[in-house]
Amino acid sequence: MTVPAFGWFLLPIVAGATALGILWIYGLLIGRQDRQARLSPPQDKSAHFLFENGALVDHDLPERVLPQNLSDWSSLRDWFCDRFPEFPTDIALVPADDGLLLKSMLPGDQAVLHIAPIGPVCRITLSDPTVPSPAERHDNLRLSARLENWNTALRHAPFGLSISSMDGRVIWQNLAFSNLPEDERARLLPDRKIVPECEGSLIDRISFKNAASGATQWYEVNSTRVGGDLFHYVTDITKVIQAETVRRDFVQTLTKTFANLTTGLAVFDRQQRLALFNPAFVDLTGLSAEFLSARPDLIGVFDNLRDRQIMPEPKNYANWRTRISEIVATASDGLYQDTWSLPSGLTYRVTGRPHPDGAVAFLFEDISDEIALTRRFRTQLNLRQAVLDQLPDAIAVISPNKLLLLCNKRCSDFLGIDPDSSLAELSVPALIAICREHIPDDTFWPQAETLLSGHSLTEPLETVLYSRAGHPMRCRLSPLTGGSAMLSMADCTTTVMIDTSCQAAG
Repeated sequence: MTVPAFGWFLLPIVAGATALGILWIYGLLIGRQDRQARLSPPQDKSAHFLFENGALVDHDLPERVLPQNLSDWSSLRDWFCDRFPEFPTDIALVPADDGLLLKSMLPGDQAVLHIAPIGPVCRITLSDPTVPSPAERHDNLRLSARLENWNTALRHAPFGLSISSMDGRVIWQNLAFSNLPEDERARLLPDRKIVPECEGSLIDRISFKNAASGATQWYEVNSTRVGGDLFHYVTDITKVIQAETVRRDFVQTLTKTFANLTTGLAVFDRQQRLALFNPAFVDLTGLSAEFLSARPDLIGVFDNLRDRQIMPEPKNYANWRTRISEIVATASDGLYQDTWSLPSGLTYRVTGRPHPDGAVAFLFEDISDEIALTRRFRTQLNLRQAVLDQLPDAIAVISPNKLLLLCNKRCSDFLGIDPDSSLAELSVPALIAICREHIPDDTFWPQAETLLSGHSLTEPLETVLYSRAGHPMRCRLSPLTGGSAMLSMADCTTTVMIDTSCQAAG
């Protein structure tokens, strides 16, 4: 084929246009790839968290991995601390210049955590070059670590735990249960048919005879259904049973002891209900054993006492209820003591004593004989004092401990003393000093003081002295039984007048 001359002229033009077209198409392809590269997200196998003012403001975690409570620094630390235990407790502890670079504590784990503060913003980056999703792997490792911790805790728990299937096959046992003898393990697990199917537990107490020591071992087994499995929790309660036995024996011993007391006893627990009473309380109060066995409250007991006139009748019922509350409060805080004079003529001493744990014990004592004896003794003392007061001589009685015990009215008027109205006790030296003021003498009184102070008065010491008024006084110091002594001072002038009158009458 022959090419025209002008064809050779057009050939370079066509070739150049073709080349330009190829270059233009190549440029379009390269530009699109650059734009796609700029628009595509970076493929850096990392998880990012952005904090501002201590609050989480942004992150790139998948929804399936994001914890529900991840909102602040503390919750983020909880999420990271299983793998990165050196995670700072507060954002203020992060160095402002270089930040922190933390490595995983797990063996062979290449993950790192970079904490970089930028002004008020803090960026946390989790990098793990071995996986495409570091956050998802971290969450799986965190859950695995916690499950392992829980498994370790259950395996080494101080109580026995056994998990079995519904067909009786053992699925898992912890060390405490595995350490039990084989025959005991079989007896501890109940029949699966009697374990409640719904919510609830089967609780049973089982005892064994220890083959080595001969002692009885007690266990409490709590069995419950979880899904399709049975969970059996076994606790050694031997010490609890022993304590309950000791407590029961102690209460029985106390009950037997209280049964022989003549003092009525009523113990109320912290709820103020009657917990214990003895037969003497029934005898003294007249309350029936049926009523007391029903464990009435404290107010109910005192109400019945008032109805039976076993306690003083209140003039105002409202004030009486307030008084009962005060009795309980006083007995709970310290010691309540009162004497009840009853219309029947009996007299009760009521004592309230606090007990541990808020309990209160009331003691009822019949002191009618004691009160009658006291009154009779007081009457006799008053009669003897009245007889002494009728005597014309001044008489003073000194006790064995060298103190003025009593004196009659004549002695009190003559010496100007009143032992009954004075709180201070009068000693022998003080009494002798007062006597010397009214009857001066430098021989008799020192001798009398020496005899009284030295327990050497065995025979009467007697002399006649003169008072400051010039009256002759017969002073006599006589020993009494038990180491006591009597000092008498008689006006001889009166005695002479009486003798003269008797002679004239004769």
